[in-house]
Amino acid sequence: MTPRFNIRPAEQEDSAALLTLINDTPQQGSISLNFERNPNFFHATQTTTSEPEVWLMEDNNEQRLAASFSIGKRYVYVNGEKQLTRYGNDLRIHQDYKGGRTLFRLFKKYRELMQDEWMQTVILEENKASIDTVSSGRLSLPNYHKAGKLVTHMIALNQKVIPEKHTIRQANSSDVNLIQAFFDQHAKKKQFYPCYDFSKIDSDNPYYRNLNLSSYYLCFNQQELVAVAGVWDQKSFKQTRFLSYSGNMKLLRHVNNFASKLFGGLNLPIPGSIGNYISMHSVLCKDNDPELLKSLVSKIMSDHRNTGYDALILGLDQQDPLHQAIDKLKRHSLISNHYLASYGEQPDILTHSSAPSLMYLEPCRL
Repeated sequence: MTPRFNIRPAEQEDSAALLTLINDTPQQGSISLNFERNPNFFHATQTTTSEPEVWLMEDNNEQRLAASFSIGKRYVYVNGEKQLTRYGNDLRIHQDYKGGRTLFRLFKKYRELMQDEWMQTVILEENKASIDTVSSGRLSLPNYHKAGKLVTHMIALNQKVIPEKHTIRQANSSDVNLIQAFFDQHAKKKQFYPCYDFSKIDSDNPYYRNLNLSSYYLCFNQQELVAVAGVWDQKSFKQTRFLSYSGNMKLLRHVNNFASKLFGGLNLPIPGSIGNYISMHSVLCKDNDPELLKSLVSKIMSDHRNTGYDALILGLDQQDPLHQAIDKLKRHSLISNHYLASYGEQPDILTHSSAPSLMYLEPCRL
């Protein structure tokens, strides 16, 4: 007799079913969001992890997809060294299957895959249902160890900025070695910073989809490269849909948008629409100097103010001094909890003597 539920690796032809599951499982909060993956689920997965691993749970009786999760791998810096690590995301359970033993079945597969490894995962702080689940202590779940908070800023592009104080230009093909050397020197100073191979940008490598060198901004102090940041428009394969506003946000949205028209600021999209934004990524500043980031933000905002985008996305560790670079800018911010999950003891990297005090999580790769 065929079991009712089957858990198996996802294949390319499963994309449509995965997109349907995403549409049926929005993220709840004062702003209800859906992180969509049109037109192909796997395009976004390939930019999240360089070694994707997506699993499906099928209901054979109903011939439908009940749940899914991703647990692929990518190289990040851990205590200053490159390390292949798992990242858990896109855990989606259809409403019809949230009772019963669905979680038990899914996390039984997690345990089988993870063995003694640990994985990173990020959950929006307003997603109370997911946070309650990971803190429930159920035997089937891994242990979720708190590992900092990420603040993601949506910075309004329709506001005036102070002109940059440093010499800034966009990169070209002759800058690959310069950028790589700067990156190799500074990225390892922040925990979990994604590892980059800049020779693969402008190629068909899916981990760098729609990226090109000219989208990188280089900041100089005289002849010295002192800061780098890229911009990335991912809307062709990864979208954020603003489904609805609840509670005070219903009224605050209208008040906010009226004030934005008068004084400049972030316009919160109408329910059902997709956010029109561009993201900063690969942010690196010598000595973690906020003044350098302020110049980069000013230049990027000036270049993109009249290009149709509404906002610039920037994510930083909640404790990062780089927040000072945008403290006078109008923005809307979301806080996410970052965890290291494992079936064993707390990963020792959280208490290791050489662990950097700050982390860097790339919103473009979450």
